[in-house]
Amino acid sequence: MQPFDYGRPSPKPTQSPNRVLKYHLTSLGCPKNLVESEEMMARLALSGMVLVHDPEEADLLVVNTCGFIGPAKEESIDVILDLCRIRQENPWQRLVVVGCLVQRYRNELREELPEVDAFVGVEDKDAFLKVAWEAVGQKPVNTYQSPFPYAPRLLTTPPHMAYLRISDGCFHNCSFCAIPAMRGTLRSRPMEEIVAEAKGLAAGGVKELVIISQDTTSYGIDLYKRLALTDLLAHLEEIDGIEWIRLMYLYPHLIDRRLVHYFARSEKLVSYVDMPIQHSDPFILKLMKRGATDVHIKRAVHRLREVRPNMTFRTTVIVGFPGEKNHHFQNLMRLLEELDFDRVGAFMYSREEGTEAAALPNHVSDRIKEKRYRTVIDWASDRALAKNEKLIGSMLTVLIDRPDPEGDGYWGRYSGQAPEIDGQVHVRGDKLITGRFAPVRITAADEENLYGYVNTDITIVRE
Repeated sequence: MQPFDYGRPSPKPTQSPNRVLKYHLTSLGCPKNLVESEEMMARLALSGMVLVHDPEEADLLVVNTCGFIGPAKEESIDVILDLCRIRQENPWQRLVVVGCLVQRYRNELREELPEVDAFVGVEDKDAFLKVAWEAVGQKPVNTYQSPFPYAPRLLTTPPHMAYLRISDGCFHNCSFCAIPAMRGTLRSRPMEEIVAEAKGLAAGGVKELVIISQDTTSYGIDLYKRLALTDLLAHLEEIDGIEWIRLMYLYPHLIDRRLVHYFARSEKLVSYVDMPIQHSDPFILKLMKRGATDVHIKRAVHRLREVRPNMTFRTTVIVGFPGEKNHHFQNLMRLLEELDFDRVGAFMYSREEGTEAAALPNHVSDRIKEKRYRTVIDWASDRALAKNEKLIGSMLTVLIDRPDPEGDGYWGRYSGQAPEIDGQVHVRGDKLITGRFAPVRITAADEENLYGYVNTDITIVRE
């Protein structure tokens, strides 16, 4: 099979070859997908295409899909169909679908969506640029060649914040997860390449690095035969301009003493950990093949809180896993309460073909899954409100992200809020500068956001 599949023969040019071609890209799914979208956008831009935000104006439509669980797949299909309808009204347009959904369902997509011009899977991403230009029936205006030792990106985040992906794939074999089938096993990026990219981001004004991967804690075990995340963090901390470093997607049983001790002495690693536990009951964790037990989870939280008492913990859990009885679910709720997680996200178990869990007996009914999901979400909402209300009256260092488009003031985040998922801080104040830090007195809170005003008499203290 070719490394990519065309849904139709390459078209003949329908526009003047001298006209500047325009593209529109829709990125779906997680921040790791967003990084790949930013890389594709940079390749298109450097090769001679111009980004437009209105899909009606584009010659080339690109969708970077997610195929993780049922709702993500449905969203991807809905977006593809929406763009197909736009394409029907604009016969010169071409549509290319890329990413995880293609990697997993290439043949089915090609059969069901003949109006799509080309499909590019995750493992084919190096061929994306060739596919894109062939889809529009022209040759690149410029010869694409990265001037850096890493793939350049066209950032879609605020200019002072960027995701930094340190690896791809995963060597864990969680029974519910299709990621290894789509992304393959763990492939860590060389440390010098990551550091070079981080220096480039800092030179462009980035102050906050959000470290991402499928499993951040396993970084380096394939390249260096050891857990090398702490070594990488030490190099990143030396980069001038970077002021916040945030860790996402940590496995609890791989949070070793070196990482805990680094939290104790680091000046740039914020007091925030994203640690998806998925469950806490030993029986369910064993069925999930998580590698971690409730003992690992408790130990990781306690050790980190010993060195950072103000640590913000985010986690995600899965409810309704095959074989989950009510007492297993109650064990999960007790652990969430005991460890006092600050923010909790929940998923209802999604039966994914090709995974071990799909073949397990005793699948839970949708009614029970929905009931347990609502229990977790209601608990998490109450907990988030209580946590936020405790911050009323306190002074927080806030990174200003953007002006409020609907009124006075600005929106920003303090160290305990990751981009996009944890709410924000609304700041009252004049002439604030996006990308700068401001001391903010918190005056009000709801379950998602904090509200306050700038206190210019206070010296900013890093958290």
